Amino acid sequence: MTKKTSLTGRMYEFWFAPVSAAGFGMMRVGFGTIAFVTLFLEMPNVQRFYGPEGILPQGMVSNMVRASWRFSLLDHVGTNHVWLLYTALLASLFCVIIGLGRKWMLLIAVVLLYSFHEYGMITLDGGDTLLRLIGFILLLSPCYTTFTVRNLWLRMKLVRDTGKDQPASERTMPIWPYRLLLWQMILIYTASALGKWGGNMWLEGSAVAVTLHLTDFTRLTPLVADQLSAFSPIIGYFTVASQIAWILILPLGFLSFFGLGSSRSTNVFKRTLLLCGLLLHGTIFVLMDVGTFSLTVFTAYLGLLLADDFRAIRQRFGLKKPIIVLFDGRCGFCKKSMLLLSMLDWLHRLEFANFHDPKLKKRYAPNIDLKHLNVAMHVRFVDGSYRKGFFAFRALTWHLPAVWLLAPLLYIPGVSLVGKAVYGWVAKHR
Repeated sequence: MTKKTSLTGRMYEFWFAPVSAAGFGMMRVGFGTIAFVTLFLEMPNVQRFYGPEGILPQGMVSNMVRASWRFSLLDHVGTNHVWLLYTALLASLFCVIIGLGRKWMLLIAVVLLYSFHEYGMITLDGGDTLLRLIGFILLLSPCYTTFTVRNLWLRMKLVRDTGKDQPASERTMPIWPYRLLLWQMILIYTASALGKWGGNMWLEGSAVAVTLHLTDFTRLTPLVADQLSAFSPIIGYFTVASQIAWILILPLGFLSFFGLGSSRSTNVFKRTLLLCGLLLHGTIFVLMDVGTFSLTVFTAYLGLLLADDFRAIRQRFGLKKPIIVLFDGRCGFCKKSMLLLSMLDWLHRLEFANFHDPKLKKRYAPNIDLKHLNVAMHVRFVDGSYRKGFFAFRALTWHLPAVWLLAPLLYIPGVSLVGKAVYGWVAKHR
């Protein structure tokens, strides 16, 4: 896109310049997953939390929570309909995760999520509030451009018909939803920092020390909490500084808008803040049980990643030597499988080699017979070792951030036996 120098042109680019939609696609998946899992775990207490005869009787909700600026379908349904709405919410969230139903399904999920949260507000925490904000921003954005079943099917069909993947330029969105999310995070962090700055507890460290010893939240033993309390002033200063620094994105963006600074410096500063946030909220997640707040913040961070950020991550964590995935270039199913792996290869660690190409075969698998390569996918890792079949896929999961949560499950005793059997059946019938 040609850079526009007029004020009108700069305004247009500020709001509508195309950017990668991958971050918002991942944020949509994270939003749906967190909401689905937390609500699913509440299944035994649905009537207790949300039923008319539960903790908050139906006629008392508005008086005990708030009477104005609230909406909940649960204010208007009977006991039997609570389960109906609960089931509909779980179903809609599942569709949001995989990208079915597009905006209509997301609208249903957000309305129902607000309904349950507004009714059972006394059971919520800060993570739930941020989750609702993310859902609202997603509802305004084109978040179905990436990471959907439909997009996967279209890309596989394109590879089958043309041999080429969908160009990245077709998986973009206007930048304004990103800016809306960024400003929301700036507001949240600035308000939080100002609240901490108003007293001495955070700057002198007593707030951290007390929190580490609260039995309702801490995961630490008293002895470990005592040892960590020595660092509480440092932790307090780091927390306040890393939060108040978010407001500096605004003047940096202002300078960039008028050509007095570069957008690259703003992105570098933003990535620094994200790293500080990962350290801060990751530490909270490990040391304390504060619900879904840390995970929800990480989900919001996904939406703040643009193409430059993905490139920086790949350069930082990518390997100099690639992992070689040997596949059957004459097999349509195999080519589709390689496309799926390439979509999961966010760090660009994989290189795909058709073993029917004599040069590639000689270079990457000189000592493996074609008959063995035809039976199962072979993967050559950086240290020169090979894995094949299910074990190759299991080893690859550690290099694909999108499936990191799946990786440990593949090492559960007995899973390898099932995995080998399933892989063998698929390979035989491909």
